[in-house]
Amino acid sequence: MKNLRVILLAVVVATAVVGASGTAAGAQSVGAEFEHAESESLSTNYSGQEPIQTAGNNTCGFPLNVTDATETEITLDERPDRITTTNPSAAQTLWEIGAQDRVVGVTEFAGYLSGTDSKTNVSAEFGVSVEKVVATDPDLVLAPNASADQVADLRAQNLTVYHFPAATDIDDIAAKTERTGRLVGNCETAAEVNTEMNQTVEDVEGQTAEPDRLDALYPLGGGFVAADNTFINEIMKIAGTTNVAASEADGYPQLSDEVILKTDPEIMLVTDTEGAILDREPYASTTAGAEDNYVVMNTNYLNQPAPRSVIESTKTLAAAVEDLQANKTEETVNSSGTCGFPLTVTDATGTEITINEQPDRITTTNPSAAQTLWELGAQDRVVGVTEFAGYLNGTASKTNVSAEFGVSVEKVVATNPDLVLAPNASAGQVADLRTQNLTVYHFPAATDVDDIAAKTERTGRLVGNCETAAEVNTEMNQTVENVENQTAELDRPDALYPLGGGYVAADNTFINEIMQIGGTTNVAASEADGYPQLSDEVILQTNPELIVVTDSEASILERQPYASTNAGENGNYVVLNNNYLNQPAPRSVIESTKTLANGVEELQSEDAKDDRSRTDGSSGSSSDDDDRNEEDEQDEVVDANETVVNTNETSVDTNETAVDTNETAVDTNETAVDTNETAVDTNETAVDTNETAVDENETVVNGNQTATDTSSKESTTSAEPNDTSNEEDDKTGTSNDVANQETEQDGGPSNTTDEGTESEVPGFGIIVTVLVILGFAYLSPRD
Repeated sequence: MKNLRVILLAVVVATAVVGASGTAAGAQSVGAEFEHAESESLSTNYSGQEPIQTAGNNTCGFPLNVTDATETEITLDERPDRITTTNPSAAQTLWEIGAQDRVVGVTEFAGYLSGTDSKTNVSAEFGVSVEKVVATDPDLVLAPNASADQVADLRAQNLTVYHFPAATDIDDIAAKTERTGRLVGNCETAAEVNTEMNQTVEDVEGQTAEPDRLDALYPLGGGFVAADNTFINEIMKIAGTTNVAASEADGYPQLSDEVILKTDPEIMLVTDTEGAILDREPYASTTAGAEDNYVVMNTNYLNQPAPRSVIESTKTLAAAVEDLQANKTEETVNSSGTCGFPLTVTDATGTEITINEQPDRITTTNPSAAQTLWELGAQDRVVGVTEFAGYLNGTASKTNVSAEFGVSVEKVVATNPDLVLAPNASAGQVADLRTQNLTVYHFPAATDVDDIAAKTERTGRLVGNCETAAEVNTEMNQTVENVENQTAELDRPDALYPLGGGYVAADNTFINEIMQIGGTTNVAASEADGYPQLSDEVILQTNPELIVVTDSEASILERQPYASTNAGENGNYVVLNNNYLNQPAPRSVIESTKTLANGVEELQSEDAKDDRSRTDGSSGSSSDDDDRNEEDEQDEVVDANETVVNTNETSVDTNETAVDTNETAVDTNETAVDTNETAVDTNETAVDTNETAVDENETVVNGNQTATDTSSKESTTSAEPNDTSNEEDDKTGTSNDVANQETEQDGGPSNTTDEGTESEVPGFGIIVTVLVILGFAYLSPRD
């Protein structure tokens, strides 16, 4: 008997252990994909995103327990056969996942969906009619935008109501689609719909990756616009535009005429085919209004955050942007029908330049302009260059027009040019050159790749080499894409490009762009714009892991404060070719980004870390540089208007000057120190605040069931409502379905705890334990 009790005791212990481990293993909620802290934000990287799926060890079956945005636990004992929706986006989702035959009630703005004429219209003047919803006798009510009060009213009628949180991005819509599929038992179809949506987003982003992003605006009427943190803003970004209202406010604010004029959109999104709003102020006075640039969007898709809305709206807008860009390029390259002459253009000084025939004698006042001409194959027509263009083959036969500062007007005049390209000469020098009856084209600042592409295209147009310019830009853009792919998986080291004397390349500079593309984070970018002088304390605080240098010895790392940084202590630096890094031109982008990316890759290679004390990404200065710098091997040019400013003199001329601890000049007008070159359902998206129409011709903007009407056309834009009030926000605590920490039970008779832990039956370990205890109780009296 004692032996039997010992055996039973061992069983108790083993069962306890098994039960504990089972509990731990089951602690992961079935709805774990929805459980994120409220402070977490969803990823904005939509490319290739897989749709959120139900836990793999459960079937898409019933009974089902889930928690909605009001933190109410919803129980569905069996698949709902009668479904009523209080918002058109919910209806659209049900149609997408093939559940439309079970829908019995919809709102009026879902009327565009096939078959809704046989469904009950549950709309009221504002929101939905509780009586009409009750009359549909639904098993389930989907309320993605109904106000908290209406949800409570519906539940007071003993209806099962699931309330969705706001959907402001693709992740939210994917989560809402997955959850809708789970609620109605169509999980597999919901996953397929999400896959199609995500693939479309990836395709559209690829389609719009190369063109310039157009400044865009979606006016709702009465000054109301779609701004940041909205579903519509997400559509605009994916499709290749920059929403100018996003920098002004969140949601759907009312902007003044002055602000709209200041944002000056290049393209307008409208939902009426005539784009009538562009005929009214302030829109008529914007670039979009002046050039009549608008895209007609389908209001049923643009204003409803659902999968088909994403698919159709992003494709439509991207195609329109592509067409507009193509037209702009054609107009720029071929204003007279061919890439020919005569040609009339306006330069950065606002001066109209007329060139009657192809220029045969071209003088440049900056090496980046010369480099561009060499790339375009126009070097044989160049008659004058500056001294720092000497690294280019054949410049020995050209006239050197440099002066102590900038260029010599007399030397430029002596070249007898048909055209002078002045991308970095000060406005004063441009004026001086024009007083000599010279044709001078002055370029604006170039601080990023788009600027360089535009400058290259314009240079090709000015000299009649348009086709070659397009080919060069294609090569440059392809290189940028390749380099970004090369460094996408690497950790981005904190980097710094010191110019000497504390001067660095910071934000809004061509060099910062090179550093970003090359896979680094420029620590100076968070400190200032342009080429500021940082104190030793700030440089030590930024503590770069990698220093970008232009001399092969990287002697700057031996001096303070650089020697005490992470980069200095570990000898981590990348040598870039000075002629490329400091000149904003296509070849500079191509060579500098590739070299820097290789250096970053090498730095992060474990073998390289073991074997080297420095990262040397290039061969440093070329032999041409060595010949040109015989007096000082470290006399490096940073194309700063051909002007060297020694750190001992610490003078910085923002137009002409650069800073150099190694005699390094910074092309202030070309690069470093280059000033001349260098609703939609507010819980669903917002504006259809209660199935209220939002249209340029009959626009209603309803934040709290308040309508703002501006009628001009027969067409009406339906936009989904702002149904989640501040009161509701207090209840839900979050606007993201994922952030609501919903707990869901996917399998038959399983039980789900508040934490989402589930087991198929009451714990087996518990049953065994009870039996053993009963055995003890039985054996003890007998003993």
